[in-house]
Amino acid sequence: MNASDRPIPPDNPHPMNRYQHLSQVPLLVFVFLLSACHKEEVEDVPLVVPHVESVTLGIEHHMDGVDLANDTLLYYTVAGHNYSVSRLQYYLSEIVLQGTGSTPNDTIHGPYYVDGNRSFALGIMTAGTYSGATLLLGLPPSINLTGGLPNTLENLNMAWPDPMGGGYHFIKFEGHFMNADIPTGFAMHVGGNAYLPHAELDQPLILDGRSGTLVIRFNLNELFRTPHTYDLATGNYSMGSMALMGQLRDNAADAFTIEYRP
Repeated sequence: MNASDRPIPPDNPHPMNRYQHLSQVPLLVFVFLLSACHKEEVEDVPLVVPHVESVTLGIEHHMDGVDLANDTLLYYTVAGHNYSVSRLQYYLSEIVLQGTGSTPNDTIHGPYYVDGNRSFALGIMTAGTYSGATLLLGLPPSINLTGGLPNTLENLNMAWPDPMGGGYHFIKFEGHFMNADIPTGFAMHVGGNAYLPHAELDQPLILDGRSGTLVIRFNLNELFRTPHTYDLATGNYSMGSMALMGQLRDNAADAFTIEYRP
């Protein structure tokens, strides 16, 4: 056979190899994409939690600067009675911050049930300058009605008798005092819209628009003095006594102070 008669070999003597290579291309692409996806999944993206400025209302109790400690005969009334406290429960409501300059008044409605030192979240409060505040030691007449508050155990225990007008106790302040060296109980209870204490807090304060605590301090010794000298020996039970509840209402007018702690 002449060389010119020999058959010309094909370009690829093994045609299946070509298809084998081609069939491997999608597999390689899949492996690449899979590895890329896996890489994205294992990368930790930091979670950014926005910081929200929030103000807390804090309630504190003292007797002329001495912190309240229950069931200890550490305190003295202006009438000279050594006394202790076993129960202190009350409501605060309608706390009005008195704005100055371009700052408007800001009202914190409540009501807040207080049993010992407490704190309550107020949320965001804008910056402002205030000359002081006013508040109610108790409930406004609009909700001082029988059933005017949710039927929680605390509210039910503060109910004021319906024959005496209904609604709720504004305050229960109980303990013992030394009466001629004899331990004697006292219960200073106030209720009824006519005896709702209105307090003036004359301390100026500035809110900075950031997180902090609006602190209200209750000086219990003020309930025994100014403008009336409250004598436990002749008034150890106030509920139902217009005269005694009137004295406590009036004496509470300057029993509170306020400050802002950033």
